[in-house]
Amino acid sequence: MSILRLSSLATIPALALAVACGPNQEHVRADSAAAQLSAQQTQLATQLAAQKDSLTRVVLQADDFILKVDASMNRVKGLPKGKKAGQSLDPLARQVENRQLVMERVNALVARAQATAAQLAKANKSNTTLLAQIAADSAMIADLNSTIQRQTATIEGLSVRIDSLKSASEQLATTLATVETESAKAFVVVGREDELVKKGVIVREGGANLLFAHPGRTLQIARSLPSEAFTTVDSRGLKEIPMPDSTHRYRIVSRQSLDNAEVQDRKQNTFKGNLRIADASKFWAPSKYLVVVEQ
Repeated sequence: MSILRLSSLATIPALALAVACGPNQEHVRADSAAAQLSAQQTQLATQLAAQKDSLTRVVLQADDFILKVDASMNRVKGLPKGKKAGQSLDPLARQVENRQLVMERVNALVARAQATAAQLAKANKSNTTLLAQIAADSAMIADLNSTIQRQTATIEGLSVRIDSLKSASEQLATTLATVETESAKAFVVVGREDELVKKGVIVREGGANLLFAHPGRTLQIARSLPSEAFTTVDSRGLKEIPMPDSTHRYRIVSRQSLDNAEVQDRKQNTFKGNLRIADASKFWAPSKYLVVVEQ
């Protein structure tokens, strides 16, 4: 990327510089938008963390419940052996697989209970105690099945909500990154005075209009800047701006201050050598447009 060259003759009055600060309003609006998006991202991240905590509690409660049911059924002889879900699965998938394995054993217990009930009813219809126990066992099994189904629905609902929050958070992060990139853009031009006047970057104002000299004349940035005359840079990573000729002196005409930069040879408001930026936030705070004039 090539950097254009600039120059100047006198100190810029504070009032003239204030007139040329138009781009600073765009910077303020971009910073405000970035702050709002950052706050929204923080809120979504908090909601996402709360949903994850809620889902974790439900999964842990369901795991504990299934383990108790499975342990109780282990005391019953003749049922299929319990299995463990694959450890490589994520918590939700492992929860669903564990639930299916327990349901297989529950269904086997139901089938056996029904067969026993039929046999007892046929062999001894007068044994009301056994029949009542079988009915109670069947009711308990049905209740267990309903509880597992309710927990399944709860887990699925939380999963959908978490996926939605993740998507919203990712979209907000992308938007915030875009806004930050736009707000970090800065515009640089370096050149001789006559070149920059011709391009409409700076204007000459004041002073006596003599034939060979113009005493009292000052330079200031034009009210409407031609974007094609500037080189766009990222102020976050820009550490040094090279000058075209290290033997010449240069002066910043825009609102940036040499107090927030490092130069090889400084005399009042002029300098020699490259312009090193130690603190980007302070250097670019007055304006996103940097105009340097070659003396």
